[in-house]
Amino acid sequence: MKIGLNEKGKKLYTMIGVVFSVIAVALGIQLGILNTINTKNYDNTSLLLLDRIINVIESNEKNEQALIDSLKDDYVVRAKTVAYIIDAKPEVEYDAKELKKIAKLVSVDEIHLLNQEGKIYSGTLPIYYGFTLDSGKQMSYFKPMLYNHDLSMCQDAAPNTAEHKKMMYAMVWDEKKERLVEVGIAPIRLLHELKQNEVSEVVSRMPTVEGLQIFVANRENGTIYGATDKEKIGKSLDSVGIVRQQSNESLHKGYVYMDGEEYKVSFRFSGPYTIGVAWSTAVNTRNNALALIVVGGYLLLAACIILFMLAKVLKTRKERDNQFNILFSMADIYHSMHLIDLEKDTYMDYSVGAHHSEKRKVLHQAETKLYQYMKRQTLDDDWEKVQHFIDLSTIAARLKDKKSLTLDYVSKENRWFQASFIVIGRDEKGNPKTLIYTIRDIDEEKRREENLLYASHTDELTQCRNRRAYIEDVQLTLETGKPFIYVSMDVNGLKQVNDTLGHAAGDELIQGAAACMKQCFGSYGKIYRVGGDEFAALLAIDDSRLPELKKDFEETVAKWSGKLVNK
Repeated sequence: MKIGLNEKGKKLYTMIGVVFSVIAVALGIQLGILNTINTKNYDNTSLLLLDRIINVIESNEKNEQALIDSLKDDYVVRAKTVAYIIDAKPEVEYDAKELKKIAKLVSVDEIHLLNQEGKIYSGTLPIYYGFTLDSGKQMSYFKPMLYNHDLSMCQDAAPNTAEHKKMMYAMVWDEKKERLVEVGIAPIRLLHELKQNEVSEVVSRMPTVEGLQIFVANRENGTIYGATDKEKIGKSLDSVGIVRQQSNESLHKGYVYMDGEEYKVSFRFSGPYTIGVAWSTAVNTRNNALALIVVGGYLLLAACIILFMLAKVLKTRKERDNQFNILFSMADIYHSMHLIDLEKDTYMDYSVGAHHSEKRKVLHQAETKLYQYMKRQTLDDDWEKVQHFIDLSTIAARLKDKKSLTLDYVSKENRWFQASFIVIGRDEKGNPKTLIYTIRDIDEEKRREENLLYASHTDELTQCRNRRAYIEDVQLTLETGKPFIYVSMDVNGLKQVNDTLGHAAGDELIQGAAACMKQCFGSYGKIYRVGGDEFAALLAIDDSRLPELKKDFEETVAKWSGKLVNK
């Protein structure tokens, strides 16, 4: 009887040993699988985040430069306007009070008049009288104008010489080349845009998950400009535990210790920046431990390989869901996001608005699904270019040496969107095989661009097209060779009205003249205010219509009267 019990005990212990051995081996295999999957997931997600940060920074820099260039053109036009007004009214040259009125009229903060030697002798701020183009770094920027009277210059936003406040200055010669006219404007909108585009602001708006840290640092000295952990801003990469690499490779990977924890780091160089993404291995270990406990529990309860395999499948699916969740967090940035596998011809929707079950559903015939999706939302006028852009039969060739392709288009709701193909996987030959297709709402950005373009071509007082638009349209009209009628006129008595009734009455008279021109000529062409009291029109009509329009205009002018000006 004892022998039987011992044999059973031995068998039990043997079975227990085998079960625990199988569980130990299975858990070891599972741990290796989890580490491999997590490593791949972290690498792919890191690449996506790095590309996204680089794209945002580069896009912001381009937008900043476009805004600065547009403001410079506008400020030079304002400086020329001030020069023209002073030439027309020489009595205001030494009158600071009148110069302040002119500054308000053309929407500038300061006016300075300099003689041919570059010395300020008049303006809206007496504190500057006596300053020369040698009085400081900010003023010396304009010294080339002393040697070239055909120059017009505008300076980037910089602290001015006397008050050290950020200003933008534009300087031009007057028509007779007797004086330099400088205007100064506080670029409030530009400074706000630059603040929004600071690296620290860009990084703070990036999506993050537990254990993820993002940082952007100076490539040369390692100073951290932006980080998800704001306490690291201003420190160096070396001081937080990241040893900088001095090589020309596009991507670096490795392990570092930060805040007493080990992190897996991936970083890239882009222009003057080092951009990095760090994942906490402690979070990864904790997640892996939890997964192993769950799998081990299933193995102990079932005590068989079948249940172990089932647990493994369940855990693998859980890891896949973790990958999806990371992509879903990125999808919040976009109007819609789709994963396209060119080799398998599959299409998966990660859009925020899609149902959760639809997001997980892999659809075949990717090109057909994408075609149907875009056809439903694209404006008919833009469909031809969109259809060419989403052609998956040519996308691999178009993305051969590129990371992404973008296209702006208009939806059926008349909103601007930007579609992008982003490469996240390539085959051994470097051909794209896995893409993310995103759609981003850029309607507000487009509207801002259109408003900026309109403002730069429009006279503020009359809402007619300004001198800049006039020069461009005349050149374009002459190049096309199409016949047109050119009408030029000025406002008689403007100076008398300004002197007797005030500048408000003078403004009303100018606005009245513009209104009469728009009423009579607006249907046949474009109206321009090319100077203080000078207007022009380009009319697409036959010569035979001119006497009729001229008579109509004279009658309209004769009937006009304003609140301050009766005639």
